[in-house]
Amino acid sequence: MQIASIFSEHNSKGGFEMRLNFVPTHVFRETPQVSFFDAGVKGCNGSDVVIHHGNAISPPDDGDFEQYYVHRHQIDHNLVIEGSRVFTLINPEWDEPHHIIYLNRAMGALQITAGTYHRSISNKEGSIVLNQAVRDEKFNPENEFIPVSLRDRKDLQEAQKKNPVYWVWEKDQIKRIKLDPIKSKKKALSKL
Repeated sequence: MQIASIFSEHNSKGGFEMRLNFVPTHVFRETPQVSFFDAGVKGCNGSDVVIHHGNAISPPDDGDFEQYYVHRHQIDHNLVIEGSRVFTLINPEWDEPHHIIYLNRAMGALQITAGTYHRSISNKEGSIVLNQAVRDEKFNPENEFIPVSLRDRKDLQEAQKKNPVYWVWEKDQIKRIKLDPIKSKKKALSKL
């Protein structure tokens, strides 16, 4: 399994170059009926279990507008325990501000840095996620879990409109997929 985490650094254009990573689990034993693995995250000082019953959306939409969570004093490490979950990440500061991750347990824990807007959706079977959070001394749960609507956030709306980078599990590895709409259109036209 690959080690990874989301982090960013300044790029030549003055923005932030974003890199998406995952924190691996260490499988001790796996049989057809038993999975036994270490899901620890270095520095973790908070553990949250997030259960989606059916095809839940978290946070729920605000009418016709999506809502997102953003943490200022917490870094998330979301590990799927059961099922799968689709995470959408938006950060206007990144050179690629829109990411969609089809997260499953094999991918490890998705790290979401402070300041990154995120939401998740489960399929009809639902899912269970363990978030091994790293919280700083200013963490206050009353301030960290307030949904932010895109309704009045033009910066987030613009970031969401950018072509997303997709992350999937394929052939026992994490695959990053960036679609180029111009090349795709030219390829489709060349087949006519």
